[in-house]
Amino acid sequence: MAWFHEVRSALHSLFARRSMEREMDEEMRFHLEMEAQRNERAGLPPDEARRRAGRDFGGLSRAQEEVRDERGSRWAEDVVQDVHYALRTMRRRVGFTSIAVLTLALGIGATTALFSVVKAVLLTKLPYTNPDGVAVIWSAWKGFPQTWLSYDEFEAYDSVVPAFDNVGIFADGSINLGADDGDPERVRTAFVTEDVFGILGVAPIHGRGFTKEEDMPNGPSVIVLGYPLWQRRYGADPAIVGKQIQVSGQATTVVGVMPEGFRLPLDFGASGATEAWQPMQTDAAQNGATPGPAFTTGGSSHGFFGVARLSRGATIAQANRQLTDLIAQATRDGAYPEEMQFRAYAVPVEEQVTGRIRPALLVTFGAVVFVLLIACANVAGLMLVRGEARRRELAVRVALGAGSRRLTRQLLTESVVLASLGGALGVGLAALGVWLVRHNAPADLPRFTEARLDPVVLAFAVVVAVLAALLSGVLPALQANGIAPANELKEGGRGATVGGARLRWRQALVAVEVALAVVLVTGAGLMLKSVSNLFAIDSGLDPRRVLTMRLSTPSTYYPDSVKVESFYDELQRRVAVLPGVTSVGAVRILPLATQAGDWGLDVEGYTPPSGHGTPGDWQVVTPGYFETMGLKLVQGRFFDERDKMGAPLAMIVNRRFVEIYLGNRTPLGRRVRINGSPDSAFYSIVGVVENVHHNGLTSEVKGQFYAPLGQFATAPGNTSRSMNLVVKTSGDPTALVRPVRQTIRELDPRLPVSGIRTMEEVLAGSIAEPRFAMGLLTLFGVLALTLSAIGIFGIVAQVVAARSHEFGIRIALGATPRHLVGISLRTGVAQTVAGLAIGIVAALLLTRALTGLLHGVEPTDVSTFVTVIAVTGIVSLLASVGPARRAVKTDPMSVLHEG
Repeated sequence: MAWFHEVRSALHSLFARRSMEREMDEEMRFHLEMEAQRNERAGLPPDEARRRAGRDFGGLSRAQEEVRDERGSRWAEDVVQDVHYALRTMRRRVGFTSIAVLTLALGIGATTALFSVVKAVLLTKLPYTNPDGVAVIWSAWKGFPQTWLSYDEFEAYDSVVPAFDNVGIFADGSINLGADDGDPERVRTAFVTEDVFGILGVAPIHGRGFTKEEDMPNGPSVIVLGYPLWQRRYGADPAIVGKQIQVSGQATTVVGVMPEGFRLPLDFGASGATEAWQPMQTDAAQNGATPGPAFTTGGSSHGFFGVARLSRGATIAQANRQLTDLIAQATRDGAYPEEMQFRAYAVPVEEQVTGRIRPALLVTFGAVVFVLLIACANVAGLMLVRGEARRRELAVRVALGAGSRRLTRQLLTESVVLASLGGALGVGLAALGVWLVRHNAPADLPRFTEARLDPVVLAFAVVVAVLAALLSGVLPALQANGIAPANELKEGGRGATVGGARLRWRQALVAVEVALAVVLVTGAGLMLKSVSNLFAIDSGLDPRRVLTMRLSTPSTYYPDSVKVESFYDELQRRVAVLPGVTSVGAVRILPLATQAGDWGLDVEGYTPPSGHGTPGDWQVVTPGYFETMGLKLVQGRFFDERDKMGAPLAMIVNRRFVEIYLGNRTPLGRRVRINGSPDSAFYSIVGVVENVHHNGLTSEVKGQFYAPLGQFATAPGNTSRSMNLVVKTSGDPTALVRPVRQTIRELDPRLPVSGIRTMEEVLAGSIAEPRFAMGLLTLFGVLALTLSAIGIFGIVAQVVAARSHEFGIRIALGATPRHLVGISLRTGVAQTVAGLAIGIVAALLLTRALTGLLHGVEPTDVSTFVTVIAVTGIVSLLASVGPARRAVKTDPMSVLHEG
């Protein structure tokens, strides 16, 4: 029992030293208090009395400080010693250290990388002055839950709604920058009312914004440049302000440059940001509306985005109530038919920008937190397994006088060192993850490109590392405190019961890992099935081997529709003879790339119900478009050389158009008038094509009509100058990018080309968001499943090691290998079954958060859950097999000899 006397002596010395220190402190406080009382009796104020007492007893104060310095010095020495010991221990166990550090690094790195995205998208304010006071205004009516404003609605909202201090509108567009200051370039632009910049609270960094005079019809030609365009094309030269540049063939004065990062609210969710702004230079008369705050029937033409600054003290709720009252009154006055169900509403600009992506991002962040928890549980399990082998070592340290606090601090220090190494490596992985997100996330995901490893994100990584250290180290430290030296150090203490009770904690940890993995794998499975359903949707066209690019013919160079049609005819003729080209056409807007607007129609033989119109989504195409895009002809014919300017007006409609407006009547030869105006010419339907999901694979297919470019241009102001060239190839479509661009340059070197991509890229981009979420959830699910498998492997291996003595006896008594393997596998199977049961229940509850992200699959999809159970069970079984087979190889002679 010598060790017992050593332990008692060490504890006695420790307590005696601490008691002496406490007595010294109390004595010094007693003398200081007595001296202070004497000074007060001498007539000194209390504060002065105590100050002098402290000065007079400086020797005692210094002694007290020396005691405290000695305590701090011993504490610092102990911490340094613990760190050195932890490092030595980890160097001796490189395998364990590598696995633990890498596991924590994966969890910390993934969490930090995704937090940087969450911070950029959801936690960082938009770059506007007081963005909480900015709202985006929308219109809505039956079949159109979110659409544009009309000009007279804009004027009414600006004048009549008290909650709005100021209202502005803007519209999308594009311009050609001329070759006088560089190569021709197609640039996305926006036409804005003069107060839009002021509503957002952002001023140009050079020059100024627009004036009211510049925003009047037929006002001067001026432009404000975006920061990237200013740097890329004009060398960041401030002197560009005041100079003229060629914009779509017209001399235009640069009046300002906007700051870096400025975007209009809807640019954050667009595939490409606006790079220049021009004044709208329009009014009510030009837009078919009544001048002043009044509504025409139906609110006139809708084609503007609205943005408003709230009045001081006003709220979005108040603004929406006032909009509702205004529209209700306008409907009673006959401006909107009741059947139209027209309404207007405002949304906070933050919600407009991030509302669409917020659910998916929060779900993904929750998934990565699960991965971090699994990583911590795995490391905690590894440390528990490692602690089993160190119990004799820890018992010796306890016997030599190490207290529970000292032992706990040592083990927590090891966890902190592991987490620090994992955190350092995790920050590197996070940097890689952020880079991958910024370069691979879909372009229309708002603010993803703003993700950075800034000081706040790095501080978050430190906090995560500390939490990881605590989560992975507390349980091993607590279990180590239960060590009884007498039991651990006695000979024969390594019997069959070693680790039996303690193993339950590790089994519980792995069950939790399996449960979390089940939730993640289920979410990934649901997203995989959803994206698979999206790809299974028949888009109505054949995107294979189709190259697309956009170009425009400005009125400066092509003043009339004759020249526009002639240009596209000649371009198609030249491109058609290029090697590898099988067909070529052009279209106003690409399907699945841009929202299509509708036009009011007058369909011969169809009378709409009272209060309802006859809308039709419109497209302008050239001959060859349908063949190039693989649209299926249902009846009639495609456009050809017969459908040119001056020929009888022809129209092709989709199947949905026929179902809505013609029913069972023969569509061919039926006449349709665009605009629904009595003085408009009739088009004759010459063909019916299959439906195309133009606005999105999951969006409702609407009635749509196609008009030939030359014939559509005969109506005043209807010339479609911007077109997308589509080229069907026999091989790789990207190989024809250079030949087609060269052909355009030879035909007209002043015309820039933009938006070069294949149609398959356009199709993939239309479901980019769910694909991205699917990819992240799949990655995290695989990672979680892998970590869980490692945990199961470690536990079964520990069971085999702990029961080696028992297995040796069983083998000596004639136990078969199958029996021993079964005993070992039962441990892995038991914790897997427990984890599966908990995980399935949790998944049934948590996967409901995916409802808005899924298509064609329910959050409780039975086949997905069955697949997850099967995959997780197989992985767990495989993880248990290796250690279980070791049980068969146990040598009974050596085991019994060691026992």
